[in-house]
Amino acid sequence: RIKAIESPNKDDDTQWLTYWVVYGIFSIAEFFSDIFLSWFPFYYMLKCGFLLWCMAPSPSNGAEFLYHRIIRPFFLKHEAQLDSVVQDLKDKA
Repeated sequence: RIKAIESPNKDDDTQWLTYWVVYGIFSIAEFFSDIFLSWFPFYYMLKCGFLLWCMAPSPSNGAEFLYHRIIRPFFLKHEAQLDSVVQDLKDKA
């Protein structure tokens, strides 16, 4: 999905692709930390608020902010390594 966001063809719905990239990374992080986070009061309400912020139909929504500030720089820095890992997984499959 990151490749689709970074593609020069902007006919796709970039806002939702960005949201799903952020949601996917959030879900992976939550999978490993859920046992600890569930003990915090109002965690599920905060999670719901976070996801609504990420879905907000405004130019400064959370998904755009997180993608451009954190995910995109990390991806661009490690793009070659990530492509190599994906290619290795394709070859093994």
